[in-house]
Amino acid sequence: MDTKHKKKDIIQTLQSTNDAQLIEDVYELLYPNEAIENMSIKNLPEELQIKINRALDDYKSGRYISHDQMKQKIEQWLTN
Repeated sequence: MDTKHKKKDIIQTLQSTNDAQLIEDVYELLYPNEAIENMSIKNLPEELQIKINRALDDYKSGRYISHDQMKQKIEQWLTN
C-alpha cells in the first residue's frame, strides 16, 4: 500500500472510531510536547513531582540526549 492510500485509511479509521485510547495515542504521536505539557502528576508524592518537573524543564530546554545517542555512549563505555 502506498503512502497516499495509507493516509486515506488512517483518516477513515480515525473518523469512524470511538476508541478513545487510539485517538489519544495518535494525538501523542502527532503532538508529543503538548502531551508532556498536559501530563497530570498531582496525585504523585511531592518529591516525585519535583523530580518530574525538573526533568520536564530539562527536556523543554533541550538538555537531554536521544536513545540512539545514549546507546552510542554505552557502547563507548563498554569498549574503553
